[in-house]
Amino acid sequence: PNARTMNLAGEALSPELVRELHQHPTIRTLHNLYGPSEDTTYSTHAVTDPSHHRTPIGRPVDGTRAHVLDATLRPVPIGSVGELYLEGLGITRGYHDRPALTAERYLPNPHGPGRLYRTGDLARWRTDGHLDYLGRTDNQVKIRGHRIEPGEIETVLKAHPTVTDAVVTVKDDHLIAHVVGEVDLAALRGSLPHHLIPHQVITLDALPLTPNGKVDRTALPDPTPVAPTRYEPPTTAAEKLLADIWAELLDRGEIGVHDNFFTLGGHSLLASRMVSRVTSRTGGSLDLRLVFDHPTVAELAVHLPPLPEQPRSTTIPRLQRTLGGS
Repeated sequence: PNARTMNLAGEALSPELVRELHQHPTIRTLHNLYGPSEDTTYSTHAVTDPSHHRTPIGRPVDGTRAHVLDATLRPVPIGSVGELYLEGLGITRGYHDRPALTAERYLPNPHGPGRLYRTGDLARWRTDGHLDYLGRTDNQVKIRGHRIEPGEIETVLKAHPTVTDAVVTVKDDHLIAHVVGEVDLAALRGSLPHHLIPHQVITLDALPLTPNGKVDRTALPDPTPVAPTRYEPPTTAAEKLLADIWAELLDRGEIGVHDNFFTLGGHSLLASRMVSRVTSRTGGSLDLRLVFDHPTVAELAVHLPPLPEQPRSTTIPRLQRTLGGS
């Protein structure tokens, strides 16, 4: 009851818990500590702010340096996601009697003396010099050419006023959101690009947990099968043009006006090709962003540039010759 300072570590610290603890009558300072055992437990530190929509893991502690690197161990720009590597006085020697794993995780430092420890965590530098933790590299997935960090989507979902908790998984190349609360996926369009919007939302009373309090992903319910879109043939010239182009690009037969380009297997590269073909066949331009905002034939057709007029058919008189007679 008399605690004035609290240190939290071991799991990602949610903004909701930060706000709850800051309401405690005696607590004045709440610290978020991050670090693996391989770097002697604590590597970065942040003083929390209840107004933040994401809780950063902060800056490196004294004697520690942090690097956010790409797959070739080059630094990524501020704001870009990479893997977090650590160096400094706390780095341990390695894993006892496991030389292969030690060689995989403890690397020569290409940016200076000493070694780097590869954490396997995704992170990014913020403009204020703090680090954001974005989940594990082994949770990273690739769907239709896009490399996706489910933790990014979970953060946006948790920031929704009617959602208290969320986990994002992948099933049959589709993103599935398991949420405690309610969320309107249409409202997420302003916060997430189209390829990060979940295909389906499963509402739960609570997320299943393992005995040590972590989310038990194996116990999450499977998504319900999605009913096929009711086929309705295109009727306008613009709808017919789009349906023909989609059928070519997606290697499909009949395309209905309610079919969704991305549900059918489209991605950003194919969307760019589609825009190029629309331009070549109409002579006008189509903004690529409209494809993501209006992904069905019916929605996108109204935004197509005017179609060129079809030439009128003419009848050429057939010359006839009278054979014989007068």
